[in-house]
Amino acid sequence: MKNRIFAFNDTASFEKELIQFKDWCKENGSPTICFQIHSEELDPEKLSSVWNTLEHVFPDVPWFGNSTSGNIVNCDKASEISVSAIIFEKPTSKFEIYQYDFSQKSISDIACEIEKEANRNHWVKAVEIYHCISPFSTTLLCEGLDALAPDIQIFGGIVCSPDITSHNSCVFSSVGGYTRTGLLVVFYGGREFYVESRKISGWKPIGRNFHVTRSEGNILYELGSIPAYEVYNKYLNIKNDKNFFYNALEFPMLYEHNGISIVRAAGASNPDGSLTMSSDIDEGSIVRLSYGEPQLIVDSIKTESENSEMFAPEVLHIFSCAARKAFWSQHEPTYEITPFKKIAPNTGFFSHGEFLREKGHLNQHNITLVIASMREGPVVKREQVKNDIEHREKSTRLPLAARMATFIRETSFELEQINSKLRVMNEHLQDVATTDSLTGLENRLAFDALLNTINQEDSEANDWTMFLMDVNGLKYANDTFGHQAGDALIIAAANVIKNAYGNNGNCFRIGGDEFVVVTRAPQESLFIQQTQLKNSVDEYNKTALYHLSIAIGESRLCSDTGVRKSISDWKMEADLNMYRDKVRYHKTIENSENKNLKDLISCLISVEEAKDSYTAHHSERVREYSELIARFLGLSESSISLITHAAHLHDIGKIGIRDNVLTKPGKLTDEEFEIIKQHPVIGAKILMQSNYTHEMVQIVLHHHERYDGRGYPEGLKGENIPIGARVIAIADSIDAMTSKRVYRDAMSLDYCREEIEKNLGKMYDPAIGKVVLEHWNELVDSLLHMRTGHQKVLVSSDPSSWREHRDR
Repeated sequence: MKNRIFAFNDTASFEKELIQFKDWCKENGSPTICFQIHSEELDPEKLSSVWNTLEHVFPDVPWFGNSTSGNIVNCDKASEISVSAIIFEKPTSKFEIYQYDFSQKSISDIACEIEKEANRNHWVKAVEIYHCISPFSTTLLCEGLDALAPDIQIFGGIVCSPDITSHNSCVFSSVGGYTRTGLLVVFYGGREFYVESRKISGWKPIGRNFHVTRSEGNILYELGSIPAYEVYNKYLNIKNDKNFFYNALEFPMLYEHNGISIVRAAGASNPDGSLTMSSDIDEGSIVRLSYGEPQLIVDSIKTESENSEMFAPEVLHIFSCAARKAFWSQHEPTYEITPFKKIAPNTGFFSHGEFLREKGHLNQHNITLVIASMREGPVVKREQVKNDIEHREKSTRLPLAARMATFIRETSFELEQINSKLRVMNEHLQDVATTDSLTGLENRLAFDALLNTINQEDSEANDWTMFLMDVNGLKYANDTFGHQAGDALIIAAANVIKNAYGNNGNCFRIGGDEFVVVTRAPQESLFIQQTQLKNSVDEYNKTALYHLSIAIGESRLCSDTGVRKSISDWKMEADLNMYRDKVRYHKTIENSENKNLKDLISCLISVEEAKDSYTAHHSERVREYSELIARFLGLSESSISLITHAAHLHDIGKIGIRDNVLTKPGKLTDEEFEIIKQHPVIGAKILMQSNYTHEMVQIVLHHHERYDGRGYPEGLKGENIPIGARVIAIADSIDAMTSKRVYRDAMSLDYCREEIEKNLGKMYDPAIGKVVLEHWNELVDSLLHMRTGHQKVLVSSDPSSWREHRDR
């Protein structure tokens, strides 16, 4: 495989060179050739001279080309219009050119056609893309081409013009003519054709992680719930002025997508604080600022050039982002790619964006260098090349900027951990500092004002009754289940009290768990109101997560003998009666409901798993996987202990699910799935009746929440889900997928890993998932050890059946 390069300066000299090349082709057996044109000129009238000359000298030879922000030939800046003859020397090598127009077909339809053509031509090994700048995202194209056979490599670039801020661009070919709204695709392949593609960014992460809390396409609105621009302003002191693009260019964002880091540049800062990014960034993903240190970039390119040299390419195609030219403003634009010059003849151009397929996914990159290495036939002298590379001296000296960036990155991580703990403490303090606005009832000041009014009334006005009420077990609920449980009980108590007495009296909240009703209702109606209160409490407890009980103390302002009491005596009597009622409540709970409940719950787990041999030992395995993951995350021993205990108890609520639903072999109906979805709530109810802590109950309650907010029972999203629940979600999925169930076979370990990787940021916390994937082999060793003596890991005949697993 060879390249022959021509610089188009004028028609006459170009034609003369082509005729000489045609003679060479005849002398060398007339190999298969095609012509590729890179042009900084976009005018079709001027460009027509190029392809008209090609067709005149080589009437049957196909050609294709694109506009650029600069041309590259043998790692040097090339002429305004450069033409390359791609020469295939092996008779089995093939290529095909396709051209599509966005104005005539949707991008989804175009991606579908490309897939069909590639599947029809089984010889295809590589797909090269030249994409005009368009007003829409490239996401649909990337996702559509993911369906191509996994061994097909995809690479290319978004074509542009010398003005990188302009949207002008074009592609042209012998099969589709000239268009400014098109997509050019070239298939390469054949039995003796080999290709390898790689990317180089050189950008290194710096500082803390930021969660994308709001974005739409390529408009990034919020990072960590603050305007995205504030990140650049606060951490880098970059102002929103005419130099924003060039200043921010040195600090692009690293965007975690499809399991890899993708560079995204901030093209502009908008008045509302949003950023117009170079390409889409998904909401819910994680980004980090990065920096470009020239020496590190050069070193990374040198390393990748050595790896490319091992492939022994005969031709290189280079796609270098035009924004990198701006970064290397103190050097020649091709300064950084010099190490590739000695490897093989090469052509390329400066692009608006770059495409590369990795891990089965096609991604669009920015400020990135993509290199496609091609050759025909086996590698020659590979061992000699390998030995030369291995004996080259490797420098271990890091630039000062690199060392400082590492320091900043690590200290930022430590600060994130501290801030996370502070957030938990602040939330706790906020819960403790609740006010009467929580209930909407009148507060203590209003109560004292009413008592003052009653005290000043005529002594004959004795028809007042006071009900002093206290929520039973509120302190226990706060201490055990957290103040959100206490708040729920307070709100529930306020509602039932207002429903029973609000029409005939004044309702107050005078303390954390204390309520007062003062009414002038006739004595005969008070029994009806108390009955209504009891019925309201009973009705609430039928579906409530936290059990509500209210102690009540009644006192009338006028005694049975007709003597009016003082205000203080009136209150004291109601208070004493209320505490008598509360003592009765506590004795009942202590004697009958909480004795040895932890032991009973452990028995219930064994009973539940004994009902279904397919889920036997499930809780034990999830507990072990969860402990491993928690240790991989570097959590404290107390946190690890909490998570492992919760993992062991996570499915205790299934004891309350009917067997015909739980073990149903077929697909669940929507009604049956709603029943299944109750098991975290049932489990939390069981645990909250014992001495289990609030944190553990919350983990069990939320272990089926999804990171994207589409889980259950409460649809929590992102970091609002307890970290223990996020850990168990992955551990539970691993065991579910690799276990044989009544409704499907077990999944393979490879399929399980792919599902986790695919659902990062969707079902699973991407940060935790990434750590799991990094320690996958250790986790697999534990999985195989756990299953010794139990069921074995199988390979499902229908991987799609994972979608039907009961806990979804």
